[in-house]
Amino acid sequence: MRGPDQLNRVVLVLVSLLLLGAGGYALARGYEAFGAEQADDEVLLEPVRDFVGRYQTLFWIAVLAVCLIVAYLALRWLVAQFHSPRLTQIDLTADGSKGSTQLRAAGASDALASDIETYRGVSSASARLVEDGERPEVDVRVDVNDDADVPGLRTRIEEEALPRFSRALEVRAVEARLHLRLTEPAPRLVR
Repeated sequence: MRGPDQLNRVVLVLVSLLLLGAGGYALARGYEAFGAEQADDEVLLEPVRDFVGRYQTLFWIAVLAVCLIVAYLALRWLVAQFHSPRLTQIDLTADGSKGSTQLRAAGASDALASDIETYRGVSSASARLVEDGERPEVDVRVDVNDDADVPGLRTRIEEEALPRFSRALEVRAVEARLHLRLTEPAPRLVR
């Protein structure tokens, strides 16, 4: 599990537990689990009500500011969910070299997709590098015709295209997430 995915899960679990706890407490209190007297009591304590009453304008401005900050952070989080990580450059500089060698990541991943598109049964393919380093990570999506040999195609991609891609990047191996999707058969015209 990668960093942002793990962080999302942890934050969502914590928020869920907090909301479940608050909701459970409110329900239990309303159904007199803590006694009839507490069920009828006001939720906010007397000092809190006094503070809100004395500084009503300032309190509601602070509440508005906090709500705007939370809304902004939630919007940023939501937008981040639609942007997947993508590399732009791959560093191919050899150890001890005085210069640097950079390869456009899109060019390398496009070459992998073009290679896979030549395989029988593939209608289209796309690839993108999402991590660099000793073991780069590539996300490969392949649209497969409905009459294709899917297990054979998967094996060919794993045994031919990905090792060729690894050699092109001058790494031992790449970590690949392979997504195969069956495409709709083309409509047939009957005359």
